[in-house]
Amino acid sequence: MEKIAQGFGGSTFSFMWQDTALAAMRKMQKLDLNDFDVLVVPGHLWPDELSAVDRSGLASTLRREGIRIESLNLPALDLNLASRVEEFRRYSIDLYVRTMQLASDLGAGAVVVVPGRVSSLFPPPRKDSELLLRDSLEQLLRVAERLDQKIFVELHPQTPIPTTDAMLAFLDGLAHERLLIAYDVSNAEFVGEDQPDAIRRSGNRIGQLHLSDGTRSQWRHDRIGLGTVRFDDILSAVKEAGVSGTSILEIISSSPLEDLSASADALKRSVID
Repeated sequence: MEKIAQGFGGSTFSFMWQDTALAAMRKMQKLDLNDFDVLVVPGHLWPDELSAVDRSGLASTLRREGIRIESLNLPALDLNLASRVEEFRRYSIDLYVRTMQLASDLGAGAVVVVPGRVSSLFPPPRKDSELLLRDSLEQLLRVAERLDQKIFVELHPQTPIPTTDAMLAFLDGLAHERLLIAYDVSNAEFVGEDQPDAIRRSGNRIGQLHLSDGTRSQWRHDRIGLGTVRFDDILSAVKEAGVSGTSILEIISSSPLEDLSASADALKRSVID
């Protein structure tokens, strides 16, 4: 398979049920992808399955093979930092704390955080969800300071802050140098957002950029070129805004290596054109 130009990170999303994180990263590294966003699930990468010796050994392997993990990422469906059930919210915070410790042990500098989930049918008042989310993130930020970690809060359609307007307003009330945005362009497409404008307004508040394709009628993370996301305009906006965060190819596919390679090639053409 043809290698792609360096400069993009990759997500292990499509590999999490079939490979360990290390095996997935090794496969993607052969495409010259690096700076990975690694999903945290049992059997793939999970805090309770790795002893101190296991963590040290994995960190040594990563250094030896030149594999860089930028962030760890817990699946959104399993946790809720804005839950009205206090026991569940506490469990979610605790699991994020354990994940942040694992990230630190493996040399990663960040975790991706989905800011809670709310029902699209009958959500609680947004201000109530935002207060719970704020409390959860304040607790995580204290851990981030201790472990020298960053928190990338993902723009996500199932949350109480699904748009850039809502995200920026929320972050204005919780300003912190370690709290940044994971801007997902296909999520933004699904909620009907003008992504280039949102990227320009967010600027250096974006810590990580998630790239995949989708449409305004279907929430997907397809290979680039299969949807309606305007990548030429997005890449121009990233350059204009001076966004320095890693661009992560987050393709969800049954043939991830082929689709990652094709997606990166399409992005290269956009840059050249």
